[in-house]
Amino acid sequence: MGEDIVLETLNYRRAENGVVFIAIDVKDRPVNVLTPELHSAIGQVAAMLAQDEQAIGAVIHSGKPSFMAGGDLNRIVRYYDMQRTPEQAYTESRTYTESLRQLETCGKPVAVAINGTALGGGLELALACHYRVVADDEHLFLGLPEVSLGLLPGGGGTQRLPRIVGIKQAADLIISGKRISPKDALKIGLVNEVVPAAELIARAEHWVLQRPDCRQPWDQPGFRMPGGATLNDMNIGRLFQQLTASVSAEYRHNYPAPVAALRCLFNGTTVLSMDAALKIETREFSALTRDPVARNMIRTLFINKGKLSRVEILSGLGAEALQKKCLEAYIDQGRLMQAQGVKPAVIENSAFATGMPQGPLALSGETAAENAQPGEHPEDAAMLGQRFLCAQALAAAECWEQGAIEPVQADLVSILGWGFPSYTGGVMSYIDTQGLGAFIALCDTLEVRYGARLIPSAWLREQQTAGDRIYPRTA
Repeated sequence: MGEDIVLETLNYRRAENGVVFIAIDVKDRPVNVLTPELHSAIGQVAAMLAQDEQAIGAVIHSGKPSFMAGGDLNRIVRYYDMQRTPEQAYTESRTYTESLRQLETCGKPVAVAINGTALGGGLELALACHYRVVADDEHLFLGLPEVSLGLLPGGGGTQRLPRIVGIKQAADLIISGKRISPKDALKIGLVNEVVPAAELIARAEHWVLQRPDCRQPWDQPGFRMPGGATLNDMNIGRLFQQLTASVSAEYRHNYPAPVAALRCLFNGTTVLSMDAALKIETREFSALTRDPVARNMIRTLFINKGKLSRVEILSGLGAEALQKKCLEAYIDQGRLMQAQGVKPAVIENSAFATGMPQGPLALSGETAAENAQPGEHPEDAAMLGQRFLCAQALAAAECWEQGAIEPVQADLVSILGWGFPSYTGGVMSYIDTQGLGAFIALCDTLEVRYGARLIPSAWLREQQTAGDRIYPRTA
């Protein structure tokens, strides 16, 4: 075990003083990202460390300028099209969680030297280490941005973070997805040391050489959650109610990830063992990977957005024509509803419920919209909301038919340009998620039932016969 062991995603090297240096270096990638190979490799080196009789502990560091960027988004976006069963999704989602658990219970102290930005699964790796040293660098950030991707931290982040900084602070970081500096991370206890970059690995090594207790706080008898944990605690119960109400109001029940993250935080922190808590997190995370919202948000806002600059997205006559046509269709649908006897308040609230930032009547300057009151919702409000989304999608499909814009650009323009709900992935992804056949059937149903003026063109119906999808399947 004295010589270097080189794996596909990391290197294992034991120095003469017994400290093992584990360098993460995902080959053929400019930055380290979580791949299935790395998921397994973490477990492999944890087992190697436990069995290495000459090793006293380990320092995990990066072989690249940044630490780790998180998950491989191109791989994650393919999950939905794989049509995995809940059992398959759960099993696949467990690998990284189990590897990190194996690392923190290997019986030897593990420090992590964070030399650059650590996000998502990268930060979750750091949380599973017993000691965290981070470089004093104003360009370095730490965070768990998964909720902004339609997911939640699935490598133990929803369980280790609250056990380190408390539920309230953890909920703020996870739900907002915000990134914090090393000094702010030190203030809240997320990291143990902030040191000059040149001293980073040496400081981590120094800690390991002290042969400290290698059990995580939550694996020690008598551990108590910072700030409390049980829902019987009045303050914790009130916090859960406040956060649930806030998330519901902000996300209007269209985004499953924030609510799932809250369930993880509060249900997971009330169980007795970390192993049971991690199972709760994996169930919630794996369910989100099977939901179209995560696929839509990642594909449009991260993968496709990365292909086009904001200038390219929002400039050009095609984009201007798309926005004009879609907003006109949206406003016309609101006026039609009003002419059909639907109350202005119901019209506006139905639009808000779909995730539109402004109601159609207010957007058009209709004074009647001023009477809108929250909570005024008929039983068919969901169908009214579908009319708004379908009207804009049909208008976008017409632009596509005319060759004025491509689906990728239409999706980006709709979200960034006028606030079409991001959980749909954009106007064209809204159609694509349902499938052309189901979308056309929905439009036909709304037309027959409500006289909604939602009539798919002959061209769009022909596209259905050519294939049910706008985007190619990615499985």
